[in-house]
Amino acid sequence: MKKHLALLLCLMMILSLFACDTTDKNKDTENDTANTESLEKDDGTKDASISDINKQYYKIEEIELTKVRYYIYDSDGNVVLSDETDRPLDISMLGDNIVDICIGMGSGISIHKYYDVQSNRFSEEYTYVAATSGNLVAYIDTSMEYPMTNRVLVVRDIFDKNTFYKSFGLDFSPTVHDPIESASFTDGEAELEVVYLSERPPVSLSITIPIRRAAGEGEILSHAERAMQAYEAALKNEIRVCETDIEEWNYLKDCKTPYNRIPLCELERIGYIYIDIDGDSINELVIDCGDTLILRYYEGTVYVYPFTFRNMYQLNTDGSYNWNHTGQDFEYGENQLAFDIAKLKPKEIWRIVNDGEPNAEYYIDGKQVTQEEILKYIEDNPKTRIEFSPLEVSWLNKISRVGAVLLAQEYWSSFYTEDKGNIIVPGDNSLAPSHVYVVLMRRFVLDHWSTIDEIWIDKNTGEAIIPYVSAGKG
Repeated sequence: MKKHLALLLCLMMILSLFACDTTDKNKDTENDTANTESLEKDDGTKDASISDINKQYYKIEEIELTKVRYYIYDSDGNVVLSDETDRPLDISMLGDNIVDICIGMGSGISIHKYYDVQSNRFSEEYTYVAATSGNLVAYIDTSMEYPMTNRVLVVRDIFDKNTFYKSFGLDFSPTVHDPIESASFTDGEAELEVVYLSERPPVSLSITIPIRRAAGEGEILSHAERAMQAYEAALKNEIRVCETDIEEWNYLKDCKTPYNRIPLCELERIGYIYIDIDGDSINELVIDCGDTLILRYYEGTVYVYPFTFRNMYQLNTDGSYNWNHTGQDFEYGENQLAFDIAKLKPKEIWRIVNDGEPNAEYYIDGKQVTQEEILKYIEDNPKTRIEFSPLEVSWLNKISRVGAVLLAQEYWSSFYTEDKGNIIVPGDNSLAPSHVYVVLMRRFVLDHWSTIDEIWIDKNTGEAIIPYVSAGKG
């Protein structure tokens, strides 16, 4: 008897190894058992045993010891998909009408494909599925370059991304292959509760992500509403944004100004405006940080397009902007903002080359014109410059980096004025806490700049802190 029991336990353990790794934590598993009745005869005709009361939409047949054939059926019992596999297979139902086909690919990776019986349609294939509901699927998108650092959590309609699509840049741990420990939709798909691993070494964090309005409040948001929600989430650092110039995902506070490469959180003042600059009836979020950042929502992602002060020194209400270029030929002109999918594709309106010189050239819409023609065109098409409002967010420092240098100059005022050979500049110190700026007093000695003193300026109070590593004026 003991031998029989031991043999039975061994068989159960072996079979469990072939089970598909389904990470969907909120599946409806009432219909998980495989259909053992034949729904179609070998000649392709329908089996009369199908009833309207108890229809099954899939069947699994064992062909060999490690190979199975599976069938997916429509509402009339016709085969819509048939295939063989020697990989771990699990087929189950999401509710009454969605078939979930899960095939294990090894290393904890599974591929999910869904079939909508009611609408007779298949979904795309998904990996790293975290949760599913009757309408939505949540999964980790690893399609970006450097997927371990650029992974995002996507929530979308299972069958049609145009119906619903949002992405969330959670700070997944770069050392964990599958960082989501659990996930489930709650409150009628209004929220997604996620437990995931973050940081290095990994620590477990939990978050409740707003997905869309609950039933009765208008379940599906318009694209314009989703864009505004995404901008607000970006301003609160709830999601990361994609910096298009460096192709990295960062929180907005950590995005850098295009020219001086200063993080936004280290600026003292930032302006902003919501405005539709490309004429698609969906607002963009424009940030004035000395330079200009344009945030645009597209298919669940917020993209950031940077412009230095030369590339955009006046943005107008119609989405046109002025620029200048001081290369071999001095040029300036006006472009119209436009996008092709997620790519920035500005269109030239007019351009002047070598203004005031004998070889000056004038262009309108890419065609060369006379000086009189371009001046009349500019006069006949006046523009209104946009006005920014002050941006108030919790992560914006009260003291800017430039302000910290000025405070350091005041701190060192007597010593600084007595010795004109000194300069005061921002610096770095790995020992400095994150809430301070490091400011250095330096002097040119023996063909190099030598640090003679250091202080820390609190980013929010402006307090001068004497670090224990300071070696000059105390």
